[in-house]
Amino acid sequence: MAKFEVVGADLQAVCCDLQPGEKVVAEAGHLLSLSDGLTLETTTGGGLMSGLKRALGGSSFFVNEIAAQASGRAVFASPSPGKVEQLDVSPSKGWLCQPHVFLCSESGIQISAALTKRFGAGLFGGTGFILQSLSGQGKAFVHVGGAALKYQLAAGQTLRVETGSLAAFESTVAYDIQMVRGLRSILFSGEGLWFAHLTGPGAVYVQSLALPRLAHALAPYLPTPAQAAAGEGAAGVIGGIIGSMLQQ
Repeated sequence: MAKFEVVGADLQAVCCDLQPGEKVVAEAGHLLSLSDGLTLETTTGGGLMSGLKRALGGSSFFVNEIAAQASGRAVFASPSPGKVEQLDVSPSKGWLCQPHVFLCSESGIQISAALTKRFGAGLFGGTGFILQSLSGQGKAFVHVGGAALKYQLAAGQTLRVETGSLAAFESTVAYDIQMVRGLRSILFSGEGLWFAHLTGPGAVYVQSLALPRLAHALAPYLPTPAQAAAGEGAAGVIGGIIGSMLQQ
């Protein structure tokens, strides 16, 4: 069995040590390094339908399979700041994830699309109508934006989470989307209109720095197309951020 090690504090990576004959599967675009003795093959991970199911779930159509001809190490990481969490997947306990949080896993894990149980949850929720489903047997690793907050819900216990901040949850957790109540809250709370309502039993991971929130916070400092064409790109971004800090 492959050995995994999570390294780093806030910008974490997963190191996979493989012996001859072992294999890991990884999301395309997350490979950092590959030692001698390991081979990289990009595949659909089980045929055309498997690739289509992953693409529907917000993942890439192709996956990277790293196989060991001799002992070696492969390292994976996300391009954004956050924490890496290990998910233990079994036939009786799968996981549902936001698109693009999956990093890598043992070869016994299947990645596919999973429809939410209620149409409203997908139509209005920031997580989208289709989530990633991790099933099978083995270890999987996901990247949670910012700090990772884990909740262990008892049977019948509920948790409300801003939709974009919901990272992953066990398949035993019931999931629905409900609108924020009250016109005042809708207009002036500063939050989104929709919250994910999760009901246990099962584990839930919440991310403190969802990528859409980060992109929204940086948007005022990003150059317009005209500014970028005039060469004001990086300098404009840095200057805007420093100016905002000095005004506070």
